[in-house]
Amino acid sequence: MMCEARKVVFTVSVSFLILTAFASVSEAKTIYVPDDYAKIQWAVDSASIGDTIIVRDGTYYENVVVNKKLTIKSENGSAYCIVDGGGSTVFTLEADGIRIEGFSITGGGHGSIYIRSNNNIISNNTISSNKYGIYLMDSNNNSISNNLISSNYDYGIYLYESNKNSIFNNIISNNGYGIDLEGNNNSISNNTISNNGCGIALGGNNNSISNNIISNNNGGGIYFYGNNNSISNNIISSNVYEGIELWGNNNSISNNNISNNRGGIYLGYSNNNSILNNNISSNDYGIYLRYSNNNSISKNNISNSYGIYSYGISLYESNDNIIYLNNFINNTYNADSYNSKNIWNSTEPITYTYRGSEFTNYMGNYWDDYNGSDANGDGIGETPYIIDENNIDNYPLIEGFEHYFVPTPTPTPSQIFDTGRPENPYPSISGEFMGTIKTNTKIIAKKLYTYACEGTGGHTEHAIICNSTWCAEARWEGYKGDWMNISFNRTVILMPYETYNITIVTGSYPQIHHTSSLKTENGWINCTEFIDANGKKYDDWIPAIMLWS
Repeated sequence: MMCEARKVVFTVSVSFLILTAFASVSEAKTIYVPDDYAKIQWAVDSASIGDTIIVRDGTYYENVVVNKKLTIKSENGSAYCIVDGGGSTVFTLEADGIRIEGFSITGGGHGSIYIRSNNNIISNNTISSNKYGIYLMDSNNNSISNNLISSNYDYGIYLYESNKNSIFNNIISNNGYGIDLEGNNNSISNNTISNNGCGIALGGNNNSISNNIISNNNGGGIYFYGNNNSISNNIISSNVYEGIELWGNNNSISNNNISNNRGGIYLGYSNNNSILNNNISSNDYGIYLRYSNNNSISKNNISNSYGIYSYGISLYESNDNIIYLNNFINNTYNADSYNSKNIWNSTEPITYTYRGSEFTNYMGNYWDDYNGSDANGDGIGETPYIIDENNIDNYPLIEGFEHYFVPTPTPTPSQIFDTGRPENPYPSISGEFMGTIKTNTKIIAKKLYTYACEGTGGHTEHAIICNSTWCAEARWEGYKGDWMNISFNRTVILMPYETYNITIVTGSYPQIHHTSSLKTENGWINCTEFIDANGKKYDDWIPAIMLWS
């Protein structure tokens, strides 16, 4: 009998708690500053968890400590609502799940936003003239996006022992450092980072830096130490020091465009890293390895390294690196090696297509100053390319590596839709193209071919062609085989003078026609919108493609 009584009481208590929880959710309210409270801090102190505080236009001199889950946003955006810290931290976040949106934040002696919690969102703010722009301390799973972060004395964004944060679509300029990050599993993507003391300084493991524009910084573009990080699809240009400087192991560096820096890529005491598919041009040197071993360097275009002692690639006491299928073009010296012994060709035979014929052989690199011959026409020189007595490319390529894997499609002209190559494909960046196709003849296609910018891994990752009754879809399967062609899941039949919608999601650097409407031999392709990897929109960017069978 006593047990039954306890059971009833427990049921009533649980029901009361559930009703209370629902009541709490339903009572979440919106508070206006200065209507309801003259200060933001007073509104925070009076608010309940889940409330929204809307701050009307004006200038507020405050140091706001937020210790509960709230949304705090301006009414009309950062141009109209200023919060000035007067020499102290402007916003301090001490609870999880806070959202700060739409403010101009300035005058922070320590920082504009100091985060000591998790799962917060910082977006659409203008953050300037603080000591730190945004400072994260032991804070995880935060999102920082679409902010303008400039002219902060020490750092634009500083993360200390903070993990799994996402930093994207920000403009970060004229700060002491752009981003300084110490932590693991963070993502930095689609930011424009320029005119800082250093672009990105990164310490930690398993971080991703992708699709950023990093330029004109007074230090290096990206400086990082740590393991298993990924650096991909960035444009890194005109930085005073190295484009990428690495101290660590098992990192991946791919599909970056690195130009006009003091150096392209520098590895110090770094082993087992992959440097793949980068376009490295017009730097003092292309790639420099110092005390770095067992790295793989492949499918890079390394050109126009200038200066009296400039090299396409230079190795200093670095051994057992595998260097093959790279292009070395117009460098003062293509290669240099000091007290090093490395492998300058593939470690296994590769099957490739050269000038319409298939061959299997070991493959080295393309050197523009190679003077050997190719009597049997397999695209491999008969005599080695000698760097020094310990470093010899025994299988030098007669042409750039891109000519060995991508046979130019030659289907019946009436069955293809071909934009051709543009006279000037630049500027180019990955993004999403949406447009229409209207042909003047019947087109039958099973594949989509993408024209890549010279020396890059430009490709289409995903494509859809539709009309009112059907859709055909194609997806990329990575850099393997004939990777510049992707196959549709059904045969595409385009009938004359009918309009078809087309969406193309590109990766790396495809060639671009800079026009809103392009007339081809067999019809027209029009641009509705191209959204690049940084979120910038165009109405006159059309990827260079071919639809064929």
